[in-house]
Amino acid sequence: MDTQKEKEYLREFKKSICDLGIKSGDIVYVGSDVASVILQAKHELGIASKDEQFEFLDALIDSLQEIVTEAGTLLFPVYSWDFCRGKGFDHKKTQGEVGVLNNYILNKRTDFVRTQHPIYSFMTWGKDSSYLAGLKNQEAWGEASPFRYLLDNDAKQLNINVGPLRGLTFKHYVEQYVKVPYRYPKYFIGSYTDENGVTEDRTYSMYVRDLGIEENPVRDNKEFSDLFVTASVTFREWEMCSFGYKKLFEVLKNDFLNNGGKNIYDYGEYQIDWNDKRDRYEVGFWRDRELVNKPE
Repeated sequence: MDTQKEKEYLREFKKSICDLGIKSGDIVYVGSDVASVILQAKHELGIASKDEQFEFLDALIDSLQEIVTEAGTLLFPVYSWDFCRGKGFDHKKTQGEVGVLNNYILNKRTDFVRTQHPIYSFMTWGKDSSYLAGLKNQEAWGEASPFRYLLDNDAKQLNINVGPLRGLTFKHYVEQYVKVPYRYPKYFIGSYTDENGVTEDRTYSMYVRDLGIEENPVRDNKEFSDLFVTASVTFREWEMCSFGYKKLFEVLKNDFLNNGGKNIYDYGEYQIDWNDKRDRYEVGFWRDRELVNKPE
């Protein structure tokens, strides 16, 4: 790898992040799609081996740490739905399903710690990492979850090669907050192995969608995303943007309550009916490898 080119690359990368308003002391959720970023960097920097690829990923992560400093906090999502599938969860071993960079941190970076929810967990570093790792939220997106922490602290989301309406998991927190009638709590009972290697059965919940209702995320609506995106830049061939959670919360909440969520989802023929007051829940547990659902 050309070390001089790498230094210039990282200098420009850090400048772009700073141009997005990310600074020391910030709490930053990082959404990324780095597969094409790696391919581009291989060509530009002459990355020729797996070790050099790992070096490059470490350098990107280190750059973000240098910007927010230990006065700030970084969160990388390592969401996995294995617990819902009856495969259980291992705090150290269960891989995330939402990105190469996030799993690299899980597998290679000992300076990060993982939060505890088996479905929606994060790798965290910085000032609040111990606090986040200590959260015992049963609900994936509830008031005791990291998503509430992001809102309360007006954290920022940094999207790297991800559009502003992709990777917008926070919308599920807002759906639960306003109690959209097409979702309801589902409780999953399964095997959980904690960070100390202790295995036991645990119960966790998620505010799941009624599968009879379409909910296709809107991916391209610049007029809507401009309502909450605070800055965007182009670095090499890929886009980056940032936005704050308090503004995002108000924009999403307003769209759900006053526009039927139409800027967030394409519901097909369904329309939100706020008079639908059905009180329901569901329990899913595994017996002889067969998922048994017990609706109310």
